[in-house]
Amino acid sequence: MFPPRNDSDELGLKVQRAQHALEQIRGVGVAQGVRVIVDAEDRLLSVTVNEEAVIMAAYHAAVEDKRPKVDEALRELRADTTFEAISTYTNGNSAHLEAERVERQRKVDEEFDDDYYERGSIKAPDW
Repeated sequence: MFPPRNDSDELGLKVQRAQHALEQIRGVGVAQGVRVIVDAEDRLLSVTVNEEAVIMAAYHAAVEDKRPKVDEALRELRADTTFEAISTYTNGNSAHLEAERVERQRKVDEEFDDDYYERGSIKAPDW
C-alpha cells in the first residue's frame, strides 16, 4: 500500500505525530474555586471563576490600553522602508509556510489514521 520507508522517514513521522499530540494537550488546574486551562506551551487559554466576565473585560481593557503604547514604540521602525520590505516579505512567507505546515499535518494525520486502522486497533468506519 505504501512504499517502504527509511529510518529517517519513520522518525520524521514520529516527530510529526508527537507534535500533533502535544498541540492537543490541555492542562486543567483548580484551586479555591478558580479553574484554569493551559496548553502544552503553558499559554493561558481559560480562567473560570464566578467573576469570569469581569476578569475577561479587564483583560481586554488592558490589551486595548497597551496597543497604542506598542504602536508608538514601533512607529519609527515601521516607518523605515527597509523594515517595511522585510516585514512584507516575512508576513507573506510565513503565510506560505503555515499553509505548507497545515498540509503536511493533514497528510500525517491521514497516514496515522491509515496505520491505526491497518494495525486492527479499531474497526475502520464503513463510510
